[in-house]
Amino acid sequence: MQLTQREIDTTIELLSSRSSKTAVELAALNDISPRTLKSDIVNIRKWLKDAEVLLVSKPGLGYFVEGDDATCKNLLNQLLGTERLCAPLDAEMRKKQMMIQLLLFDKPISSTSFSDEYGVVKNTIIFDLQQIKALFTANDVQLIANHLGFSVAGDERRRRMLLERLIQENFTDYDLFMMMSKLTNFEKEASFNYFESILPPTFSIYYESVLKLIGTLLSEQIIHETPYFELFTLALRLTISLVRMIEDCPIGDGEELLNLGEQTGFTASLLSELEKIYHKPLLKAEYDYVYTDLSATTPVNVLELTSRMVEFVTQEVQIPFNEDSLLFQNLAAHLTLSLERTHHYLNGYNPFLKAIKKNEIALFEKIRQLIARELGLKIAQDESFISYITLHFMAAKERVGNGERKIRVVYVCATGLGVTSFIQQKLSSEIEEIEIAGFASVLNYDRIVGQITPDLIISAFPIERQNVPVLQVKPLTSEKDIQAIKKKVKTLLAEGKGHLPIINLRDVPKSMSMSELNQDTIVKGFMVYQTLKEIFQHRLRPEFSEGFILHILLAVHRIIYNKQYQETATVTLSQKVVYQIESVFNKYDLAINKNEIRAITEYLDIGRG
Repeated sequence: MQLTQREIDTTIELLSSRSSKTAVELAALNDISPRTLKSDIVNIRKWLKDAEVLLVSKPGLGYFVEGDDATCKNLLNQLLGTERLCAPLDAEMRKKQMMIQLLLFDKPISSTSFSDEYGVVKNTIIFDLQQIKALFTANDVQLIANHLGFSVAGDERRRRMLLERLIQENFTDYDLFMMMSKLTNFEKEASFNYFESILPPTFSIYYESVLKLIGTLLSEQIIHETPYFELFTLALRLTISLVRMIEDCPIGDGEELLNLGEQTGFTASLLSELEKIYHKPLLKAEYDYVYTDLSATTPVNVLELTSRMVEFVTQEVQIPFNEDSLLFQNLAAHLTLSLERTHHYLNGYNPFLKAIKKNEIALFEKIRQLIARELGLKIAQDESFISYITLHFMAAKERVGNGERKIRVVYVCATGLGVTSFIQQKLSSEIEEIEIAGFASVLNYDRIVGQITPDLIISAFPIERQNVPVLQVKPLTSEKDIQAIKKKVKTLLAEGKGHLPIINLRDVPKSMSMSELNQDTIVKGFMVYQTLKEIFQHRLRPEFSEGFILHILLAVHRIIYNKQYQETATVTLSQKVVYQIESVFNKYDLAINKNEIRAITEYLDIGRG
């Protein structure tokens, strides 16, 4: 027997999770009622039984599968592959296939041809075309009807963007895996074409040809080092460009040729090879379409953009995202990488887009609103770009949404550095309700407290602070001190004090790999470098400018691993400069000492004293 697409989705969920799922959870996968799900379950149970796997249902638990692990894995692969694409067409898939044909080819297609192709009556096709016309209009293209049939008119780029989106909606992570397998193992061609169920055969043939060309020109190492979604977008756009050129429908006027002397990259090489194979001109507009959507724009201050974005979303959705420093760190790194790419694809493949728009549409639209204001309407149209940003806020929502507040602490010791690792480990392991937001010395604690705004100061020395409670402890915290801290923390929480936790780089779980830790260190170092460069842009000595970024990255690495410079310096530094540098490092939770500051000033053309 054969499963419908809806039944396949439900079975994939059961086989991949191998845990019990309630009827409500399974019904939500396809937006159906639990009653409708029951009829699907009958067919799913029969299909699994034929493969010697049982679908079990128990009150209070729900549905789960019982069977051999290897058998379940094979069934899952079958569903992700050929079975999924061989599922009977439903009305939505039929309309999608019709739209793809209309967008790909210029020759009018009659309603009779559609009726014969899909095996439904002509009235059903006419009803489908009415809905297609409305969808096309919403995307700024038009469905045209005449005595020959139906065709599409409108801007070529908009036409292609809609075509891309329709294809991507049927693309899964399994298809991505199969595509990468093809790129590296074309001698082991799969017998099944994973696109033939949703795309016209002509397009599938060209797509296979493009994939083979990419696999030939790129080394296996470069293929695996390139983000898979970028390779997919590249292959898809090359194929669309090729098909539309064969249809004599280039972007623009189709006259300006690409100068290979100016463009010598991989994309130009691919287009050049396709020109030789299919004898189509190498047009600059087609290169621009395949390679990028956005040319270089005015430089963006990523840190300021990130700050404005976090504050805007915090105010609009009334969730305290501005209290989560990990959101700022991750979002700034993501925006830096995205906005500084040599090319940027609108409509890039994003496997999360559909789920994000379904579950977090309000958050998604608020972010789109800000992006339109900050970066322009064109980038705001890129739903893939918006959804990746939304993911960062969704992760932050999980962190801050539980409402478990902690008492933020500044710990004051002799130097502000010496025993930080020991103190942090001891207090964090003994008292879950505190978060050590920073360390300070007896000389600079007043300024550090002003920057961090803690709920409590724990000090090894007798100090006074009017607006923050102070608890004095022994230099090496005793058990009696621990109990006193616990009592004070409990009192402060009962009074409604506390903050949502700020996650610092030093709080990295022990399970984090060294490569992940090094990556976070580099990201934080780059952010510090960017900020310092902006502050001292007119004072950075030209002969040392190239080494400045390396020095800052290494300085951040030394601070994180408690290996700062310790040599004494006799040079008197400008207090203003010291404060500026120290403030930047403190902003990213990095306690820098005076010797490290002195070394940084060697790169700057500034007065001493």
